[in-house]
This record gives sequence, C-alpha cells and structure tokens, in this order.
Amino acid sequence: MKQALAIHYDPKLLEEAVFYAQRDSYVARELDERRSRIYEIAEPEEREGLFQDLYREWFARLGLGDPIDKALQEQPIITASCNDCYVVCAIQAKQEGAELFVATDEAPEKKQRRTLRILIRPQSLLDPESVITFLRHELYHIADMLDPAFAYQPALPKADGGPTYDALVTNRYRVLWDITIVGRMIRRGWLPQAIRNQQLWDFREAFPMLGESGEKYFQSFFDGDQPRHSELAAFALDPRAASRHLADPSAAGTQCPLCRFPSHSFEAEPEKLDVHVLAAITRDFPHWTPGRGLCAQCADLYRASGLSMAAAKALPGWNTDASMQPADESGNKQDVAIAGS
Repeated sequence: MKQALAIHYDPKLLEEAVFYAQRDSYVARELDERRSRIYEIAEPEEREGLFQDLYREWFARLGLGDPIDKALQEQPIITASCNDCYVVCAIQAKQEGAELFVATDEAPEKKQRRTLRILIRPQSLLDPESVITFLRHELYHIADMLDPAFAYQPALPKADGGPTYDALVTNRYRVLWDITIVGRMIRRGWLPQAIRNQQLWDFREAFPMLGESGEKYFQSFFDGDQPRHSELAAFALDPRAASRHLADPSAAGTQCPLCRFPSHSFEAEPEKLDVHVLAAITRDFPHWTPGRGLCAQCADLYRASGLSMAAAKALPGWNTDASMQPADESGNKQDVAIAGS
C-alpha cells in the first residue's frame, strides 16, 4: 500500500513566510521571546536546528501551509502517484509554479519515482484565497500529466516553419491547455464564470484564422472534462486541418504554403498576379495553385525577381539562353545566370 505523499518545506520558505506574518503584534512578541532564548545557546548546529523547529511550528500555527495541503488533496491522482512534494522558495512571481520530475530506477522492474516541486514566494502564502486559486491551476497541469487518459508527451510535433513556428505552436498549445483547465475550475466553483470571456479572447488571439467559427471550437475545449494531449497538440499544430475549417486559405494567422511561416497579411487576389510571376512560383512550387494563396511578402519577392530579370535582359551582352535556375528540393531559389557584361 502506497504511503501518503510526503511534503517537504524549504527552511528558508518557512522562515521568510513567518517573518512576513509578524505584522500581527502577538506573533512578533512571542517570536522575539523565543528567538532571544535560542540565541543564548552556544552550539551553532543546535541553535540552527532550534530556529528551524521554531519557524516550522509557527508556520503550522499560522496555517500558512493550509492552501498547499488543500490544493494537493483536491487532486487525488497527484497524492496517489507522487512520492514526494518539495515546496521551495521562489524569488520572483514569474518563478512561481509547479513542476513534475520523473526518475526511473536502474532495477530490472524499472520503477518510476515521481517528485512534485512547488515554487512559491513566502509573501504569497499570506493571501490564502489567491494562492489556492493559483495552486489549483498549476496542479491541474500536473494532474493531467499524470492521467493516462490525457497521455501527456513532453515534446510537441515539429512544425515545417522551423523554430519560429515551433514557438508559435507551443504558445497555442499552452492557450488550449489553460482553457481546458479554467473551464474545469469554473465548473468546480473555483473561479467566477466571468473569466470565460478572457479565455475566449485569448483563444481568438491565438487562432485568428478560425474567424467567426472560433467560439464554436473554443467551446469544445472549454466545456470538455477529459482533454487529451494529442487533440491539443494537433489543433495547435494545424488548427484549420484539425477543425476542418478549410474554407479560407488566406485567413489571418494561417501558414503561407510557400515560406511556411504564419502570416496576417496575404496577397488579396493571387489569381491576378502577372503571368510571369505565376509561372515563376509554379516553377519553384509545382503543386501550388492560386487557390492555396500566399503571403504578401512572398508575392512581393516574386514580383521583385521578375523586375530584376527584366532589368538584366536590358543589359548589353544579355545571353538569350540564360534563364532562372530551378529551385532546390527545399524550395530555395538558385542564383540567376546572367552572361557577359
């Protein structure tokens, strides 16, 4: 039978949290008396141990750890799956959060040991209502990571657009995951219903290509009680394909089929591009059609390349046999061959 989750507090966190709580005069008065007696002890190690016992005692008496205990007990999968929880001192607000560490034993049976770490600022513990809301949100992430039905994977699929697009996909995934968590928190009465509007705004910012249909897809994530990593990852990677919202290839935020970067500025009427520009594009991208669209930057590049060729032909000594070289396999255009000058 598994033992209860062991919670270990950073001594620095205990001391500083109790220090911030000294605004109450009776706390300060009694602490001063106890500290004065401890300072009289000559042995440094014994004195340090007594100080730690003092702060641990007052941390418990003041109920500073109660929100942490409550938030953990609300997620049985965490208390059942993790071996230890370390609550450590964060310096800045942006460092606060929860992390899951998994280690596999070298033994043949390869047992996994899961450790939870919570980072929190000491002063945050003085506002129990705010800190438990924050912890509930953070621990929902951990609970999902431990849930076999969620089937969490630490790495997202790589996108065609390279590191820049990978970062965009990661942000989309974060927005989706947060939406599923906030929806569940609201249904448990942990957050006010009004927060839904902010989540919908975040979703529309992350997925502008869905247009007016965005709220319908937002609702499917917000109201879902059992999210799955694979569904979130697929929607983040290619929201139009995952949602089957394929009507407009040039919607804001959609990937350009040429450069593979997301864009908010697409060529308005690609079918009306100059015939030579269209020919140059299809030479480099044989499967492209005007119906697939292209971003304004790519359209401008192909227009500019056409102008450059026209200027080259006006130079003395132009070789009528010279022509633009085909693109390589990656779609990168080769140098233009110009003979004589």
